[in-house]
Amino acid sequence: MSEQADVASPCINVCTLDPATQVCLGCFRTLDEIAAWGTSSNAERAAIRAELPRRRELVAASGTEAMPPEWRPERCERCGAEFACGAQDATTPCWCTSYPPIDPADDTTRCLCPACMAAAVRSRAA
Repeated sequence: MSEQADVASPCINVCTLDPATQVCLGCFRTLDEIAAWGTSSNAERAAIRAELPRRRELVAASGTEAMPPEWRPERCERCGAEFACGAQDATTPCWCTSYPPIDPADDTTRCLCPACMAAAVRSRAA
């Protein structure tokens, strides 16, 4: 019997509840789902994750003004994964500021997702 890997949390550390849909604007889970994530089975987690794209559409349909521009999903320049900038204002910087600065590979490089940012920092440090 092979061990199945845990279903990863969709949390991107943008923890703000959308007033219209009552789901988190970062991960699109309900408060109950977020609270129960640690004790949920992989099947329960997979079912929640399967529902998230529909919820993202509901939030978008409720008006993009409900989601601040800096929280709208971006696409990673390298891998294409969706992620969100953590910057809320000048006093709350993005999660990426916890990494050392890296030079872009070329003029077209924009923001990187957390995984690609970590890989870029590791490759520059080697």
